[in-house]
Amino acid sequence: MPDDETTTHEVSTGGCLCEHIRFEATGEPYDPHVCACPHCSRLSGGPLMAWVGFRRTGFSWTGPGTPRSYRSWPTMERWSCPVCCTPLGAAADGEEYLGICLSALDNGSEITPVGHSFRYNTPAWLPPIPSTQPLSRTSGR
Repeated sequence: MPDDETTTHEVSTGGCLCEHIRFEATGEPYDPHVCACPHCSRLSGGPLMAWVGFRRTGFSWTGPGTPRSYRSWPTMERWSCPVCCTPLGAAADGEEYLGICLSALDNGSEITPVGHSFRYNTPAWLPPIPSTQPLSRTSGR
């Protein structure tokens, strides 16, 4: 995990396809990974979704619109654009980090996933991304 409130002033920006929603995240990106859980697969329209974490304290929606919120699980909120339906991110209640979809970042192609959640759910024709992290019961890695 990145250090507490380090002096990093790295800024990542992003938004949806129609640019109704924009956001800014200050700080070092954390835990870039792909996920093949049933929620991510269905929301992405593909076999997996790519994510990267940012501290909640360094994240803000910058407009002009407000994202739509959907609870895909009792403790999980997901955001998307109410106009073009672009998936934007998600956060678990009480967690320090939130997840932003790599596809919603302006520089998402510069970030390489280093883990693969729910790899057992990945179609056989798509090779899993090797994980750099230990297996976890809750993440399926």
